[in-house]
Amino acid sequence: MTIAAIMKGTSETNLPQRYFYDASRSNLSHALKDLAEGLGRFRLLSGMAVRNFRNQYKGAILGPFWLTITTAMTAAGLGVLYGQLFGLPLSEHLTYVTTAIIVWTMISAFITGGCDVFVGNSHIFKEFPLPLSLFAYRLVLSQILIVFFRLIVLAVLLVIFPISFTQAAWLALPGFLLLLWIGFWGALGLGVLNARYRDFGQLVAASLTFIFFVTPIFWLPGRLGPYSFVVDFNPFYHMIEVVRGPLLGHDNITMNFIVTGSIAAGVPFVSLFLFGRWSNRLPYWC
Repeated sequence: MTIAAIMKGTSETNLPQRYFYDASRSNLSHALKDLAEGLGRFRLLSGMAVRNFRNQYKGAILGPFWLTITTAMTAAGLGVLYGQLFGLPLSEHLTYVTTAIIVWTMISAFITGGCDVFVGNSHIFKEFPLPLSLFAYRLVLSQILIVFFRLIVLAVLLVIFPISFTQAAWLALPGFLLLLWIGFWGALGLGVLNARYRDFGQLVAASLTFIFFVTPIFWLPGRLGPYSFVVDFNPFYHMIEVVRGPLLGHDNITMNFIVTGSIAAGVPFVSLFLFGRWSNRLPYWC
């Protein structure tokens, strides 16, 4: 049977969709349409996120509980070691470090995963007409699943070393939502930049180690003495404290929420500009 005969007997509705790339049409309205279409396919993106999460631990006996074990080992190592070096009570410092590690790993995963969100999935959106924002949404859902297994360590610690919760502890929830918001929009912007300039992702990955050590994750800001004010200029400290501060009853968390809220308000504008201007060039760059 010839191709012409096949096409003649095939209805137009059954023909495969055509996917056109027009690098000159990217604009704000196109970006907003892509975001709406991506969110509208929640069933698809949730299935992609769960499948991707399962595939990471396919064949492992403990499965995703390796996330719990890794978090416990890292928190125990840093918490016990630096607790002894700084002369801090283990019951307080271990919880302090564990909470920070859970938040930090999520932030760093958004950064590294955001840089790879388009480059690493180009084989998919080059073959299927999917909204590009779908992959940023999937990253958010994947991180929620990962955080769930990491929180098991914190829950166990709070049972062993109970603390007095106040009503302010509930502020950790909006703090966590702020980080998810920043992570989503940050992934869009970082993904576009890394697709255009591949060295950008390498620079970001190299910078994360430096940021980890200069951020009060396993050490207290007061240990800097007269230079403690430097911590206030570290945005990652404020993003960690919007979750850790309310949970552990820290004082002066207002500034942490102001800084993090300002970041959450500014990141969408930058990412919309980048994504709206160059999203249609991504198939060519990736």
